Amino acid sequence: MTEKETHQIAARLDRLPCTKPILWMVILISLGFGFEIYDLFLTAYLAPGLAKSGYFTPDSLGPLAVLSVLGIQGAGSFVFALFAGLFVGALGLGAVTDRYGRRSVFTISLVWYSFCTGVLAFQSSGLWIDVWRFLAGIGFGVELV
Repeated sequence: MTEKETHQIAARLDRLPCTKPILWMVILISLGFGFEIYDLFLTAYLAPGLAKSGYFTPDSLGPLAVLSVLGIQGAGSFVFALFAGLFVGALGLGAVTDRYGRRSVFTISLVWYSFCTGVLAFQSSGLWIDVWRFLAGIGFGVELV
């Protein structure tokens, strides 16, 4: 696509009247993005609280305690799980949006993210918190695309 075509498409979108369906889509996308940003920044506040609560200690990873040698333990694993999921979702599944359409993939990824975050709320060990945080991060990453 040439630069001229890109400008023509942008100009055409700018000329669209602000109708109820367009306004509704803007509101829904803005709400979804607001929750994403909230979740992203919430990581910084949740990690120390989860560590203080005892969810993230070197022993809480059970059979994966060997990962503590690599520095993947404690609250850092909680943060790592989110960003690893974001990476996999955005890079690994970003092309899915081109194949199936942005609207349907956004909806599916939002449902995926919501489901995983809901399950995450009921976990009782550091390992499973990290697993579900990673899975939620995948949905989060696809939404960003």
